[in-house]
Amino acid sequence: MEKQKIEFNIPANLHFSSLVRNIAEEVFSFVHFSKGWCNRLKLVVDELFMNAVKYGSTENQSMVHIYFTYNDKEVQFQIEDDGTGPQVISAETLKSLIYKNANQNDVTKTSGRGLAMITTLWTDKLDIKESSYGGITIAFSKTIETQPPPPPPLVKAVISQSAEPLKSIEQKKPEGSAATMPAFTVKLHGDIDQLNIDKLVLLVNEQIATLPKEATLVLDFSELDYINSTFIGLLASWLNDVKQKGGQIVLKNINDQIKDVLNLVGLGKVLNIE
Repeated sequence: MEKQKIEFNIPANLHFSSLVRNIAEEVFSFVHFSKGWCNRLKLVVDELFMNAVKYGSTENQSMVHIYFTYNDKEVQFQIEDDGTGPQVISAETLKSLIYKNANQNDVTKTSGRGLAMITTLWTDKLDIKESSYGGITIAFSKTIETQPPPPPPLVKAVISQSAEPLKSIEQKKPEGSAATMPAFTVKLHGDIDQLNIDKLVLLVNEQIATLPKEATLVLDFSELDYINSTFIGLLASWLNDVKQKGGQIVLKNINDQIKDVLNLVGLGKVLNIE
C-alpha cells in the first residue's frame, strides 16, 4: 500500500475529544492493528489531544492540527498546537519532562506520568519539536501489530497510607471477624475524559467523605468503556483516602482495555480487582 494521509484541523475544545478518539480507532482498525493495540493507541492520541488543547492552545480560538499517515507496515501520528495556551514551554523542555516522568514510580502523579509512560512504552518512536504554527509538534510512529499486546511490564506501585444511586451491600470482614462491614457501590458509565471527570470527582469525593470506617467502596465498571490518565491518578488518591479510614476499594467488572492501563501504571498490583 502506498502511503496515505488523513489531515484535519479541529477547534481547541475538549468537547471534540470523543470525535478524535473515534477517528483514531477507525484509522488503527483500518490498518489492521489488533483490538488491544487499537485501544492503547487511541489512549495515546486522546492524551496528546487533551494536552494540546489544555496547555498549548486558546480554547475555542485556536485550531489543533492532526495528521495520520499510514501504509501496510506502520502508522505515523502527528499533532500540532499554536503555543497560545497557559503554559508556554519549549519542545526540548517538554521532551525532558516526558522522559523524566516516564521513569518516576509514584502512580498518584499521573498528570505527566501517564502520557510519558504510554508514549514511551506503546509507540516505537516519539518526536517532539517546534511547530510552524508557533507551538509544539508531537509525533509518534508504530509498526502495525496484528497480535494482542503482551502483558504490561512490571511497574513498581508507590501508594501512601452521572452515577446510579448508591446502595449498601454486604461483604465479609477479614478473617477472624464474624461481623460484616458495609459496602457502597458507585456505577460508572460510558467514557471518562477531561470533559466529564469533574462531575465524577465530586460524586466519589462526597461518597468517601461520608464513608463509615472500615467500609468498602465498590466501583462498578460494567458500563464503563474508557478512562484517561487523570482518572488513574484519582483512583490512587481515592485508595489512599479510603485506606486512612481502614476501608478498601474494590473494582468490579473491568474490561480488558482498562485493566491493561491499570496494570501499566502499577495500580493493578495494589487495587482489589474482581
